[in-house]
Amino acid sequence: MVRSLAAPPDEADRWLTGLFEANVGAAFNVAYRITWSRADALDVVQDAFIKAMRMSDQLREPTKARSWLLSITYREALSLLRSRRETATDPSDLDGLSGRAEDPADVVARRELAALIDAAIMRLAEPLRTAFVLRDVEELPIAEVAEILGIGLSASKMRVARAREQLRVALEGVT
Repeated sequence: MVRSLAAPPDEADRWLTGLFEANVGAAFNVAYRITWSRADALDVVQDAFIKAMRMSDQLREPTKARSWLLSITYREALSLLRSRRETATDPSDLDGLSGRAEDPADVVARRELAALIDAAIMRLAEPLRTAFVLRDVEELPIAEVAEILGIGLSASKMRVARAREQLRVALEGVT
């Protein structure tokens, strides 16, 4: 249940904890795909949750808490980049996700493919990259992507389509 911080402390704490637990991964993914730095993404997520806590009384529709939080995260990540005026850095290697023994050649091939995909995503223009991550990585409905980015529905569809096409061209012949 979404409540403002004017609610009893226990209830507000439970709301914030629930919001964090349900959305920390998505918030990190959005922040990371914008900043391309794990440390910066962690800072952005922390700042976004602090801002969400302070602004919780502004959330009018509890069913939209996820998109509300991700839009805060998106704006915080852009704000960080603007304040630093830096370009994105290369993403670090992905850790193995499985505990079972795997063929080292398969592990290397997967890491190389992940690096190629990350590099292709990183080369997308920021508006296309963010729309793609929100829609295809976080699997948000296109209407929520539009809301988070503050653009129209058709513009968000176009950004996702352009990102997909650019990635298809960039990754042609890779697999």
